[in-house]
Amino acid sequence: MELLLIKSHRYVSGYIPGSNLGMNILTQLLTKKGYDVQMFQGYAKEALDYVKEALGKENKPKIIGFYCDFNNIHWVKTFSQEVKKHFPEVVLLAGGPQTAGLDADFLRETAIEAACIGEGEETILDLMDFFIQKKGALKDIQGIIFRDEDGQLVETEPRKPPEDLDDIPWPDITLTNDYKYYGLLPILTGRGCPFGCTFCYEGANAKRVRRHSVPSLMEEIRENFKRNPEINYINFLDDTFTLDHKRVTHICEEVKKIREDYDFVWFASAHISTIDKHRDMARNMADAGLKKIFFGLESGSDQVLKSYNKKITRKMAVDVIDHCVESGIHGISGNIILGGPHETLETINESETLVMELLHNAPGQFETAYFSFLPYPKTPITLNPEKFGMEIYEDLIDCCNEDIPLSRTKEMGFIDLINIRLQANKRLQNEMRKIYFDGKIPESVILDSYRLGRQYGVFTRWNDYVYKNIPIDDAYWKMRASDEYFLNAQLGKNDDDAIVHRTFELWLYTDISEEQPRIFNEILDETDYTLLKLCNGKLSKKEVLQQGRKNLDPQGKNPDFYTQAVRSLNKMEGNKWILYRKP
Repeated sequence: MELLLIKSHRYVSGYIPGSNLGMNILTQLLTKKGYDVQMFQGYAKEALDYVKEALGKENKPKIIGFYCDFNNIHWVKTFSQEVKKHFPEVVLLAGGPQTAGLDADFLRETAIEAACIGEGEETILDLMDFFIQKKGALKDIQGIIFRDEDGQLVETEPRKPPEDLDDIPWPDITLTNDYKYYGLLPILTGRGCPFGCTFCYEGANAKRVRRHSVPSLMEEIRENFKRNPEINYINFLDDTFTLDHKRVTHICEEVKKIREDYDFVWFASAHISTIDKHRDMARNMADAGLKKIFFGLESGSDQVLKSYNKKITRKMAVDVIDHCVESGIHGISGNIILGGPHETLETINESETLVMELLHNAPGQFETAYFSFLPYPKTPITLNPEKFGMEIYEDLIDCCNEDIPLSRTKEMGFIDLINIRLQANKRLQNEMRKIYFDGKIPESVILDSYRLGRQYGVFTRWNDYVYKNIPIDDAYWKMRASDEYFLNAQLGKNDDDAIVHRTFELWLYTDISEEQPRIFNEILDETDYTLLKLCNGKLSKKEVLQQGRKNLDPQGKNPDFYTQAVRSLNKMEGNKWILYRKP
């Protein structure tokens, strides 16, 4: 084997399996050129074990290439040192977005001989020719960094990124080891971003937007469904899917045609300003099967948004998210960054006020979380933090897993930002629970969340933060969403024959240590408890009432028994304790 490509990482919340499309494309390109190439993606320990096993075989790799991003750069250092210690003859390379920030010390400590900067389709071919075919010289390969004979860092002339993306092979997800367990299809329809946000490497350095043609895109989606009919969720990975409203309309029209043959939904990221300018896009995407959309909100402060060069305002964000709800998009997600440019307690309060407004405007649909600022390499903020009223904690970057502050502002330091983020996320989750308990989330929204999660794997923080943490409610909504169980009012004339089911195991949540049974804070009288025990999924409503009377009023002395018993069943249904199944 000439080359083994590795993406290894520690656990990161929100990780998307098989999402390294670049490594996948490189594998295909090199294979077509006659090279023996393999790839592996996984968590740190399993990736290291895989590499050690590969290096113990007769056909062991001559070169190992590490994918480097902000989250795994420290692990890449450890990983490469471990490989070089035991297998010094193996050539080590690196690629990925974080290579833009690597220096000579990193290359020396890791023994990485060259790192690709930017898109690597052409660069990897030149590197393989150099290391395997012994052709040319590193200094003549565009788009790389390496150490010269004196140990100094050399950065060659940047390579112009490819213009015609249709000439590049589409990723083949069957090559990705951790994809076989998922029904998720990642698709990147274009590269580059024109917005120039000051915290983003892509926007600051890759402004030229290049796109696959829509016919090529649709052909690739159909081919993936032919290879794997189990796919049911497409994740469009573009930084901003909504850049060109005419193209989005075209894509939506074609996606509708594919959905006539295959059952799937999809996700995309959008920019607030693009939806604000072209309001028809939200409805078009929803009609074509978009179930979740992501916006980079970043802040609720117009001052901070201006420093980020977001080209949006707080009011614009509120209006657009309201419009997305009206357009029929089920889930709207957006992140908030803490500790960014000129951040103060006042600007953070503006962000939190925005979040609370959006939660109440779109209960059960809008979701968010607070994140620490991340200093990606060669962005305007990272290059000149003082210009933005910030200081970067350079010595903490290796320790970060997106979980601690890596910057401070004039008003707030490390401990301040840790506590602020912790408390803000707690208030956020508490408010989401309050909105639910106050009955402000429409039943249809909750049921859609469960159905989309079960059928397509669509993730929602409302489920993660709220529903699943209330065990009886969680079981109740799962049963309702299955379309096998009903409310009594939905049964019509056949309600007496419907089978009555408890939504939970009686022994697990019933406290009988006191004089009267209790379920959480609800005290059950004799009628409640007797009937609840009979709602075992075997008896009809009529049989439950008959058995209840036999146990509670065997002499038939209570003329109001059935009225009281029905009232008890209705109360239990209101508590989400029982549901009905058609006979």
